[in-house]
Amino acid sequence: MQKPAIKFIALLIFIFSVYSSQAQYQSSFAGKKVINSDSLVTSKIADLQSFWKKYNELSIVRLEHDNFAVLPEVFKAKRNDSVSNDENDYIRKANLALIESLKTKTGLEGVAGYQENFGIYVDSPEEDINYHRKAYAGIDWNILGNGFLDNKYKREIVANENTILALTPKSKIVAADYMQISHKIIYDFNVHKIKLIETRKQILNDKIAIAEELYLLKNLSRVDLITLLQQQVDIESMNQIYKSYNQQLKAQLGQDSITGKVLPLFDIDVAKTLGVAEAPVYDSILKLQKENLELKYKPINQLRLKTELHYNYYHTVAQLYPDRNFVSAAVVFAMPIPMGTKANKDLINTQARLMEFKFKESQKTEQADMLNMFYEFRYKLKQYNNFYEKRKKYEELIRVERVKEKFGDLEFNPLTALNLLDELITVDIEMLDLQQKMYLNLLEINSKLPGSDVSNITKPYSVDSVAMNKDNISRGIYIWSDAQKKYAPLYMTEYLHFNKITKAFISIRKDKDNFKEAKELINTFSTNGIRSEILIGNNKLLSDDDANQFYDMLTKDLDMKSVAAFHLDVEPQTMDDWTQNKDKYLK
Repeated sequence: MQKPAIKFIALLIFIFSVYSSQAQYQSSFAGKKVINSDSLVTSKIADLQSFWKKYNELSIVRLEHDNFAVLPEVFKAKRNDSVSNDENDYIRKANLALIESLKTKTGLEGVAGYQENFGIYVDSPEEDINYHRKAYAGIDWNILGNGFLDNKYKREIVANENTILALTPKSKIVAADYMQISHKIIYDFNVHKIKLIETRKQILNDKIAIAEELYLLKNLSRVDLITLLQQQVDIESMNQIYKSYNQQLKAQLGQDSITGKVLPLFDIDVAKTLGVAEAPVYDSILKLQKENLELKYKPINQLRLKTELHYNYYHTVAQLYPDRNFVSAAVVFAMPIPMGTKANKDLINTQARLMEFKFKESQKTEQADMLNMFYEFRYKLKQYNNFYEKRKKYEELIRVERVKEKFGDLEFNPLTALNLLDELITVDIEMLDLQQKMYLNLLEINSKLPGSDVSNITKPYSVDSVAMNKDNISRGIYIWSDAQKKYAPLYMTEYLHFNKITKAFISIRKDKDNFKEAKELINTFSTNGIRSEILIGNNKLLSDDDANQFYDMLTKDLDMKSVAAFHLDVEPQTMDDWTQNKDKYLK
């Protein structure tokens, strides 16, 4: 009984050991799977971090605006012909032609007539002549109404109309010019939008490539992946819209971007805008219009005075009288009854008051329209300011992520940082879109102000100056050699960004350690958009015969593209022989 029991126990031990070994193997395999999965996730996160390092500097680069002086150039239409398209020019030319035509109408008329009688003879009572036929020819001169004097008044009316056109400011922007200028504005802003969209597209494509792998490793939800893919579709659609639009516009405009930089920011001076139509000019126009009414309804125009000089020939009845011919002269005068002089005066005064009323109503309407357009512009400017502040918020959030990454903080999340960068670029695109709308708004306002130049109704604008309630300030800081030893370049870079300092004066000495620290600092500042200026303190340069040698020695290992200026600091008053050689040192 003992041997079978021993064998059974041994069999149980073997089976248990095999099962235990298999379980251990499976556990070990599962552990390897976890280790392999975790290592893949870690590598993908490392890829995201490398992408962040590749793109993070974009957060400190702002769109560069061009000088305010280019603004008037934007609103000039490039016409293909040299002929003016201004309607007033055509009207003036037509009026001048009409004046020349009226000058030829002196009221003189050549007249002729012939009369043939059939079957009966006609008796001419005034001459007591019976005749078969008669003929006459002569000259008539209409002096008053429809004649010489009337045409003179008509010429004065047309001349006054040309004077009114001359007093009226330049014609409004014609439709063809309006379209060309608006296309030019849209094209120019689209150029910058496309650049930003291409950057967004590149960042998103890099993120999606890694996100898809993280999704397969079950470390990213399907919803998050779909969100990224949706962003990709939106960005590509937007990119195609802007690109195709610009391809068509470029063919029409026949030119590239107005400027390599973003068009300048501006504000509209509402007081100057509403004051473009000056009252004295329109008072003169109303006066001329009233004068034309008086010329048109002059009482003398209702009178008719005509002189006649005729040669007459009668072919008489042969049996009774010989043919007759003679010269006759006559004066004909006619006037309406009654004259209606008072009615004419009332008509002139009533129409003059109507003109004045229409002008004032038109002026009120135009001012109301102008105020509405100005309000629309200011609302867009307010939105622009809001987006600018929103951008500053993203700049700060990205700066925090950048600090975390640089100092190895475990809280740093490259995906969060890249998403923040994408949001910042999106804000930049929104700001460009708002600025484009402000330019189109200014075009509409300018089209309602004939004769005005945009430079007369606009002024430079800076978001920073509004936020600080002062002119835009460039901040600088001195960095002495002790600070270079104490603080790392990355720390100082973030300190300057946090305090909005854009310029650093860096002290450099001749010793190798300081020079190495300063050089590293200058290079770090250069890659982070901070301007470096070198500060040299050396009294020996006052007496050195060859200062160029010192300069060459100091700068031979520096990247001069990263250095904006040099400052030489000498203090002759500290020299031992200052009192004796004061004049020499000052020279």
